[in-house]
Amino acid sequence: MSNPQKSPQESRRLKTRAALMSAGARLLAERPIDAIPISDIADAAGVAKGSFFNHFVDKDDLAVAIAAEIRAEVECRVTGANAGVTDSPVRIARAVAGFVQFARIDPIRARIMLRGHDWTAIADHPLNHGIPADIAAGQTAGRLRPGSLAAMVIFVAGSCHMLLVAAVSDPLALPQVRQLTADLIGLVLSGLGLPEPEATAIAAAAVAEVVMD
Repeated sequence: MSNPQKSPQESRRLKTRAALMSAGARLLAERPIDAIPISDIADAAGVAKGSFFNHFVDKDDLAVAIAAEIRAEVECRVTGANAGVTDSPVRIARAVAGFVQFARIDPIRARIMLRGHDWTAIADHPLNHGIPADIAAGQTAGRLRPGSLAAMVIFVAGSCHMLLVAAVSDPLALPQVRQLTADLIGLVLSGLGLPEPEATAIAAAAVAEVVMD
């Protein structure tokens, strides 16, 4: 069955929002949201300043929306990389490695994603839905230590965030990126309760398979 056509008004609304998102992303690639006046965003999008508030509460709302859109794209890639993988520690390792790979191949969009950073400190943030599922599954299977799911989610998301900051702030050669990523993933997995030798091995395998040219 064909999808119903959007009304002209809805089409205009979607077009305006897309223009604001695109303009905001271009500007965020250059400077932080606090340094971008709403008038600059509207001008870059080719819309009236008042139109901005029909779509976003404020500049921070726009920045989070842009970051969420990029992160959702990365999550799709991570989901694909983890297709068929059932062991929770391996899934977590490959997910973190996947974010690092994205930062390597698209550092500009990675920086934009990091602007909307509130997801790293909110355990039940919609953008963190995959992490608690993997941790909970690992706890149920006895692979990860019991404890506060919220604290563990923040631990994993925060560690991933800081790793991405390091990856985009000071471009490193591939061997250095891989070593840093493997070291951090190993620490994360051991912090979640996995024996250190196994955590190290899983981290190394994930990096070897995911972080590459």
